[in-house]
Amino acid sequence: MDQKRVPDGWDKEKALAEGVRLNVERKGSGHPIFLFHGGMGSWTHWIRNIDVLAEHFEVRAVDAPSYGKSEQVDYDLTPQEYLQVYIASIAKLVADDESFSVAGFSFGGACGSAVASHFAAKVRAVTVIGPGGFSIKGRPRLDFIKYNDVRDDPKAYRHALGHNLLQLMLKHPSSLSEEVLDMQHDNVERARFNSRNVSGQSILPENLGKAGCPAQLIYGDSDPTAFPSIEHRANLIREHVSDFRLHVLPNVGHWAMFEGSDDVNRLIIDFHKGT
Repeated sequence: MDQKRVPDGWDKEKALAEGVRLNVERKGSGHPIFLFHGGMGSWTHWIRNIDVLAEHFEVRAVDAPSYGKSEQVDYDLTPQEYLQVYIASIAKLVADDESFSVAGFSFGGACGSAVASHFAAKVRAVTVIGPGGFSIKGRPRLDFIKYNDVRDDPKAYRHALGHNLLQLMLKHPSSLSEEVLDMQHDNVERARFNSRNVSGQSILPENLGKAGCPAQLIYGDSDPTAFPSIEHRANLIREHVSDFRLHVLPNVGHWAMFEGSDDVNRLIIDFHKGT
């Protein structure tokens, strides 16, 4: 993990106005759909979805600012400033006459809702999966191992990666392959912003309302982030969005588009092709 809080040559005003360089994994053709990943992540959060979705859409799977291979921003940006930079960065990836759709996971749900709100005239539909963008006040803490406490011990660090994935992301230990651990290691090492600052803001329901388009909410039934309940969060969205669909996947954790990839792929395709 890059410990610099401010990247060399950082120009805050320029970044707020023009955005930063984002890494985008593109595949397929047709109507564009942007995929926004979760915290401590990258486009690889969508590793089980991109190929299938690309059979129906032009997939643009984005690394958020300060994540994956995208350009770093000031670690101390406020949530509002971070989202402003993110939106300005996305603007450079959208043609003037282009409409698009959005799918966001966790932290990417909060970010995706802000993008959809800003580009309301262009956005056709939004899917959010186990999204951030709700208040986390009162939510029970999960039993995470702090990576900095074990970073100098490779074996303990790898154990911490798996432990934390099972605490938050995955329901089933069988989902925790060596490939997943390698992917998580790479994502954690390249995470240079605290996504919780954005995810804990109560912004998603109102943003989806401002977007003015159909919205789809997908949860795994075992998602520990759905506090106080999935239905409570769904009702907050219903207050702002008239065309709203809720899907709860049985026996699936927070990382629903990984553990429940077949169902999520089908739901996204059917929803976005029908809007």
